[in-house]
Parts: sequence; C-alpha cells; structure tokens
Amino acid sequence: MFGAGASFGSGSVIPKPPPMTVDLLIVLERLFPIVWGVLPEGQRDLLRRDFETGMKEISGKNPHALPPLQRSLASFFFGFVPGRDNLYRDLARRIKENAWSGALVSLNYERLLELSLVTEGVRPFIGSPPGNSPSVEICLPHGCCHIFCESVRGAASAISFTGTGVSTRGPVKVIADPAEFANRIRHDAFPPVMSYFDPTKMTTSGINFIEEQRARYDTIVKSTKIVVIVGIRLRPNDRHIWDAIAATNAELIFCSGENAGHEFAEWAKENRKGKPSEVLYGYFDENFEKICSLIGSGHLRIR
Repeated sequence: MFGAGASFGSGSVIPKPPPMTVDLLIVLERLFPIVWGVLPEGQRDLLRRDFETGMKEISGKNPHALPPLQRSLASFFFGFVPGRDNLYRDLARRIKENAWSGALVSLNYERLLELSLVTEGVRPFIGSPPGNSPSVEICLPHGCCHIFCESVRGAASAISFTGTGVSTRGPVKVIADPAEFANRIRHDAFPPVMSYFDPTKMTTSGINFIEEQRARYDTIVKSTKIVVIVGIRLRPNDRHIWDAIAATNAELIFCSGENAGHEFAEWAKENRKGKPSEVLYGYFDENFEKICSLIGSGHLRIR
C-alpha cells in the first residue's frame, strides 16, 4: 500500500516528483492562481499548516469552491509521469518477471503506479482479472485523478453546486488521453472520482466506485498474509484505512520516516496487540530491496 511519501521518494518522475502535502499549496497557488490563490488568507494559512484541516474549513465556509478546487487538483496530479529509473517501474518489472500475484493499493491521486505497470507491460485491473496477459490488481480507496463518473454530465460554466451536498453514482470511465482529460476537466461540472483531501475523505463523483474500492481494500487487507505500507502518515480518523489494519492478522511492515514510524509503532502497540508488526525506519528507496524480498518471499527479483 502506497501513500504520498512513496511517490515523493520514488525517484525519477517527469517533470519532478509530486510534492508532499506540506508544500502542496505553494505549487497549486503558482499553477492555478485564480482558483487557489484567491482563497481567503485564513483558509490558505490553514492549508499551509495542515492541508486536510484547511480543506475542512473550506468545505464548511465555502463549499461551492470545492468542485473547481478538485478539478484543478486532478489536473495537477494527472501530469506526473514515471521515469525509467522510477521505483514503481522497477517494482512493475519484478512483478512481471516473477508473475507476482499480490495486490497493490494506492491512496494517491496521481497515476505513477498505474503508468509504471502499463509501461512495463503489466495490466492493472479492478475487479475480475483480464485474460492471460500479465496483470495485477490495483485498489484505489480514494479514487484517482483520471476516473470520471458517466451518469451525470453538465457544463462547468453553467452549474454551481456545493461540494458537500451533491454526489453522483453510476458507471465510471478511466481517461488516459491527455486531450480528452483536459476537455473533461475544463468542461465537466463534476470533478473526477477522487475523495476530497479532507479528514472525512468525502466523495462527490462516483461514490459507488469509492464504496466498492473501500470494501475491496478491507477484504484484501484482512485476507492476506503480509501488508507492507509505504510512505503513509498515520491518521487514525481515516477509519476506512486503519480499522482494517488494526483488525488483520497479517504480518505488517510499515516503511516511513522516523517521526511517522514512531507514531505508527505507538499506535500498533495499542491497536495490534499480539499481532506481528515491524517498522522499517527509512524511506522507500532505502528499503526497496527489503520490501521486494518480503512481499515476494525472497523471490521478487529480476533474474
């Protein structure tokens, strides 16, 4: 299971690795000044200190701002592409070489993991596996920047709605073509199927997809033998993520920086009593080989 820290530390990314949350507003204000730069200073100050808290403030005081903010956030995350030496691509090559049969979970809005798999000839799937081609399940409990709900369409210039009071259900479509994606972002009233970056991880578009993915995540975590968590900060309020981690009897490996590692270790003492848990103090690149060995029983290596 991968979070923002994994993508930030995954190595070669074009144009550069996506920023950590603490620096996200700086980049968004520069790229989308008429969307993020015009927010009240108090809200922007909250976003700088804690992005999720800032988004919660916006949802309470200015919910009509959420859909355009979400569209611009999706546009930002769509643009990241993994380079040849990216760790996700290295992992994808090993998955293909060894016919690995585990599942990958991403809490991120960017497409780095998916693009890495596709580039290296591994087909990511949700639901039933496709044919005989090399494939691996990918689970997206928070959605992703390029998934759109097809049930309701409307022009962004003609519709304004609160991001907290409206939701859609229905079939979803993954859009990989940059021109088609840009057209949907500019003209669709509803943002992509992405949970809001706030403490509740509320979702406006394609809520049925998010519900299904969270249920699948719960099943994966509770039925597997080992769970490796990379680059995710413990947020106990994200119960749709951490309740399953607390409940599973799987061996748990947590890879993160020192502060996040200590936070998780204390949480695990209280919430995973008697269950195997280990913290790898260090970042994705520092522990990559060990992670590959652990999830592949020592065999997830390029021959």
